[in-house]
Amino acid sequence: MTDTRFSLALEQDLLSLPDGDVAVLNAAGDMDLSFAQADRLHLTQSFYPDHKALASRGFNITVGATRPVTASLVMCHRSKPATFDLIARALEQTAVGGVIAIEGAKTDGAESVLKSVRARFDGVEVYSKSHGKMFWFTRPETVPDISDWIAKPISLASGFTTFPGVFSADGIDKGSALLAEHLPDFKGPVADLGAGWGYLARKILTSEGVKSLDLVEADHHAIDAAKLNITDPRAAFHWGDVTYHVGSNYAAVVSNPPFHLGRKPMPELGQMFIRRAADMLMPKGQFWMVANRNLPYEQTLNERFGQVDTVAQTAGFKVICARRPQAAPQKTRTKR
Repeated sequence: MTDTRFSLALEQDLLSLPDGDVAVLNAAGDMDLSFAQADRLHLTQSFYPDHKALASRGFNITVGATRPVTASLVMCHRSKPATFDLIARALEQTAVGGVIAIEGAKTDGAESVLKSVRARFDGVEVYSKSHGKMFWFTRPETVPDISDWIAKPISLASGFTTFPGVFSADGIDKGSALLAEHLPDFKGPVADLGAGWGYLARKILTSEGVKSLDLVEADHHAIDAAKLNITDPRAAFHWGDVTYHVGSNYAAVVSNPPFHLGRKPMPELGQMFIRRAADMLMPKGQFWMVANRNLPYEQTLNERFGQVDTVAQTAGFKVICARRPQAAPQKTRTKR
């Protein structure tokens, strides 16, 4: 379990937890939540892997529903607008006189968030630890105007709608744009893995031969945006990740796979997407993907596909089409 600055501050008697229910907004799947009894805790998480991990641990968890509590802990999002929206929701659900705590690493912009909170609330106290901060204040009876903290849909010039905090919220990702330029006309059932807010899906659905399109995405807010952007009845939306989605017999799979978990580089995520795509395809199916040029995907592609072609390259990205999916190689047993 990952310790929180909040629990450490409680242990050091820097603050006390009031009686009653406690909300943890943007809770991580592996965070230490032992500071309160499980039946007092009400967690929110919109990222599927963390949501699933917390649910498997037996906690009460929703995507974003609020309920009356006496204390709220906000775990900073990597997006500052998303963090401020979480704080606004914490203020809405926390009783007057209750505790509002915000925690984040330096890389999450915790210093900047602290400065903004201090500009609007009195009595903010701070605990610094491990290249980050946890700060808290008492929920006042009268809350200042924080309407600018509430997340609002983002309308892009391209006609798409996104939300703060989702991948590429402010515009079309360069890799996705390059992939869209080279996608062929598809026929049959198609899957979009890591579909985001639906940019590639809209391009895929311009093919009249597409029978159905499954959009699979781990970020619930991105799925909400995709539902606004894609109204084609052939589209189906799945909140989950590549280990969750059980679809098979696709004629094509398309993906701009993630290669970070939060801010941590994880190229193995892209490798997992490649393996899952091979499992999902028909024998004559094809996998279209885009990736940063420096990412080490070729070995995995060659292990799981009989034909791998680099269709396009730029200074930063490569578009790959892989055909003839192969079964996963059998692990050899070492003789003793």
